[in-house]
Amino acid sequence: PGYEHPSGISHAVIITKPDGTKRVVNYCSEIYHLVPNEHVVGPFIDAMSKYYKVDVNYGMTDFSKFRVDIIIKGNGILVGKGDDIFPRIRMINSYDGSIQYNFSAGFYRLVCKNGMTLPVGKERVFKGMHTPKLGNETNFEAVLAMASEMIASAQDLSEDFFELKSQRVRNPILRIEEVLEETPFPKTLEEAVKERFGKEMTMLGETTANDWLVYNAFNYQ
Repeated sequence: PGYEHPSGISHAVIITKPDGTKRVVNYCSEIYHLVPNEHVVGPFIDAMSKYYKVDVNYGMTDFSKFRVDIIIKGNGILVGKGDDIFPRIRMINSYDGSIQYNFSAGFYRLVCKNGMTLPVGKERVFKGMHTPKLGNETNFEAVLAMASEMIASAQDLSEDFFELKSQRVRNPILRIEEVLEETPFPKTLEEAVKERFGKEMTMLGETTANDWLVYNAFNYQ
């Protein structure tokens, strides 16, 4: 009541912003099953904390898309001096219907305090639908199994990163421009990528540029 809505649609997801204002973020069918954050975030953190020493990192976009990263400590991999990566399990949820409620495995890089996806072909994802058949959203057995597999395979899964580290780059500016030319990465972020590359060279005390630093300059954006 009080909201305009498309013809034939009688249900909507309404969020309340910190300033108290309300906004419709999704019009949906009667069978749409919203997965509320308060029902899954706490139990997810508790389930992971029961078996692992963890840090938690949160993110939100437009008050309707949410990310929770569980960083599994004590299982770090040293890619280079002062450059650690840790296994990470990420929960994604949305209230606007744009993203499925899902979990994915990846790495968390301490230097940039940023998440990294697994190399192509090695992804680990567990998805749920926003429908009643999703059932018990707080049954994290499959997610815990994914975490266990991620930890056991972390060294193998990170081999591509070590290969990037070994590939020296004589002209990093030209290399960045080549990547921009060959990929759909936004060219508007070119200067930000170059700036991040230079910052990491200094932070890590690197004297020789390599593709690992180039990769992370792009990944940071």
